[in-house]
Amino acid sequence: MDNAFSYSQYHIKAMQGGDSLYNRMATANLFKEAQDAELEYKARKVTDKISENMNVIANEPSLAFFRIQEHVRKSLPQLVETKHEVQDIQQKVQGASFDTEYATNAVKNLQKSSIHFQNIQDLMKNAMFMKQQIDYQHDRSEPLVTPVNEPVEPVDREPLVAPGPLSVNAGAS
Repeated sequence: MDNAFSYSQYHIKAMQGGDSLYNRMATANLFKEAQDAELEYKARKVTDKISENMNVIANEPSLAFFRIQEHVRKSLPQLVETKHEVQDIQQKVQGASFDTEYATNAVKNLQKSSIHFQNIQDLMKNAMFMKQQIDYQHDRSEPLVTPVNEPVEPVDREPLVAPGPLSVNAGAS
């Protein structure tokens, strides 16, 4: 029994803190297992977050470029078609602009040529008057039909005078 007493005394002593090595070993394993599990969980959580962040940071530029490339691939055909439509419309507008400028210049030139039309009108009046004078002189120079036995008396008529100047540049003053 000596053995039994000494064994129980040893346990009592150990429970009272007599054997510090045993206490350290017994309590260290319990806390160590609890601390190890908790520490391992926290470490795994931190490393997962760091790994996830590094993956996002490393792939962010390539993901951004992928999104840009995808957007360009989808929108480029529409942009090219719109560009061609705008170029066609620009050519039509430019053609219409040239046409209106040409028409405007033609109207302005017609307004400037009113002087020439007035000169033509004056010259035509003069030509008609000259034609009337020529016809009158022609009629006058023809002998009148008279009976054979009667003498012909000359008729004195005055020549017609033109209403305005007879020169070609009459209206260009």
